[in-house]
Amino acid sequence: MVVRNALTRVCAVAALAIMALLGSGEAAFAASSNAVTYTDKTRAGEAWFNRSAASHGGHAWFDLYDAKCDNHEVYIEYITIQDGTVADQKTFYNDGGCTTTWGKNLDSGHFAIQYRVCVDDKWWPVVDTCSGWKYDTN
Repeated sequence: MVVRNALTRVCAVAALAIMALLGSGEAAFAASSNAVTYTDKTRAGEAWFNRSAASHGGHAWFDLYDAKCDNHEVYIEYITIQDGTVADQKTFYNDGGCTTTWGKNLDSGHFAIQYRVCVDDKWWPVVDTCSGWKYDTN
């Protein structure tokens, strides 16, 4: 009986751990790194950088999540660096609205990347609310 109770507890803990890993439905567990921005002390947007994988034709990619139903778009600013030179500098928007995740394929091959996620505050000339810069490599 003691062994059976212990086994039941181990199975319950394992099930909770699996649910925690898979639970949110967001792209978080596959990512190499991520950036989060907050407005009013709550998460407004999140970006995940994913290294090259067969599922994306050998390309690295971003997943960009709009976490807040506040009528403000979220976007990623990113810079890719190859052989010590800036190769690309772009902005990618998720204008799908709250609780949507949009993906963006990037280059294949080796490169360094610098990125941040921002909320479009829509009030010029106010600077948009952004996360800190994140650094990663593919």
